[in-house]
Amino acid sequence: MNTFRYIDLFAGAGGLSEGFIKAGFAPVAHVEIDEAACFTLKTRTAYHYLKSTNNYEIYISYLKGEISRNELYSSIPSELLDSIINLPIGADYNPAIHKTIEKQLNGTQVDLIIGGPPCQAYSLVGRARSKNGMKGDHRNYLYVHYAKFWRNIAQSFLSLKMFLV
Repeated sequence: MNTFRYIDLFAGAGGLSEGFIKAGFAPVAHVEIDEAACFTLKTRTAYHYLKSTNNYEIYISYLKGEISRNELYSSIPSELLDSIINLPIGADYNPAIHKTIEKQLNGTQVDLIIGGPPCQAYSLVGRARSKNGMKGDHRNYLYVHYAKFWRNIAQSFLSLKMFLV
């Protein structure tokens, strides 16, 4: 069976990815600005890897506090940890993100790009909590960076060249 491969942009702690993994997709890379969320992504990556290699007891040892996070991470291939990219999407960092994804792909292509850009700038709750209604908040424009990033990644690495945007 051919496994579909995807990139998760604005990955957060990986909730969207978990659904895709359960549906049989394989992550190539997760791009996320928040360091704490990246630790969660790495821990979930370790979980999936250890479960698939029948080494689940290592993950259980981590949950019980018997081994450290570093010991957990040392039990999985470094390229899996490297697939978690702790950088913001934007003009300054996109070249580095693209380079990391290209290395992860190792000459292959990706089938799907998923992501959930931050919604604080668009939600009523976010606007209500903001002193100035989210005016000038950089998150108002992340959808533009998301679309540009998506277009550039799609042109370079996406196997299916027909898009719905």
